[in-house]
Amino acid sequence: MTTSDSIFRSDSDDHPLVTEFAFVVGAAAVFSVAFRAVAVVSYRLRELVAPPGRLLADGLFHGTVMLVVLGLVVGAYATWRGIDVRLTRPTREDLPAVVAALAVPALLVALTALVGGATGASYSSLARTSYAADVALRPVLVVTGLGLFVGVPSYLLLCQVVVQGSFGRVVGGDAAAVLTTATAGFLLVGTGGGTGLSAFPDRGRLVGAALFTVAVGVAAYAIGRTERPWVRYLAAVPALALAATVVVSAVAAVESPAGALFAGTQLVVLGLAAFTYERTDSLAVPALAYLGISLAHDAAVFAAETGVLG
Repeated sequence: MTTSDSIFRSDSDDHPLVTEFAFVVGAAAVFSVAFRAVAVVSYRLRELVAPPGRLLADGLFHGTVMLVVLGLVVGAYATWRGIDVRLTRPTREDLPAVVAALAVPALLVALTALVGGATGASYSSLARTSYAADVALRPVLVVTGLGLFVGVPSYLLLCQVVVQGSFGRVVGGDAAAVLTTATAGFLLVGTGGGTGLSAFPDRGRLVGAALFTVAVGVAAYAIGRTERPWVRYLAAVPALALAATVVVSAVAAVESPAGALFAGTQLVVLGLAAFTYERTDSLAVPALAYLGISLAHDAAVFAAETGVLG
């Protein structure tokens, strides 16, 4: 049986997972700040080069600048921490993982839309996104394409390189995938008030993760410094209380069966990406999972808003 002693230690060398979690939260905060800073700067640069007005050209310019900067930030972090970024091509043995990465997100989104339609909660209301009933298809496709252009690489940089790569340094593969799913789930699922999965954690999630890191660190220090059982349990209370608060808040936020499926789909996709990356050693497979949910999500919103789903 795992005891509190084996989870929390007094010296950093004895509890590397706690230290690694702190690095993950710090790197995620830098990633989020870099995204917002580059968004502001790139728009200013675009105004100097040419007046805005063309959606595709503006989006490609901003997206390219964004990906270059985020790639440099994450690349520097991976080099500094010695993270192995696995870029092998999927093999024939990886075909089941590839099929799952493509099919599971689409099936779950379709199931969510069907359950929502049957229970009076349209998919677009769950996503909190709307289109005019007579919206033209071309601008929707442009926005979707630009979102994929920036979103899919950003998911990979944060979830697989930063989070999973960091945890993979100190725990086994499946354990790292589980920790990645939990951490990325807290940071990214439902970010922005129910708009679906987001590649960039908001400030509130980052603050919550930082508080949890501090609480776990305090518990690790206290548990390793005392032999008194009551002190050890007391030291763990803040971390346990924060975890319980997150769970209760998540459950309370679910207002319908479709809402539960909507949030659960996002979490499943994060887990699918983490486990397929571990199994295949290829970033291409989790990229398919993120591509699949993004396309299915946008298609379901468009269908709901334009009356395709009734």
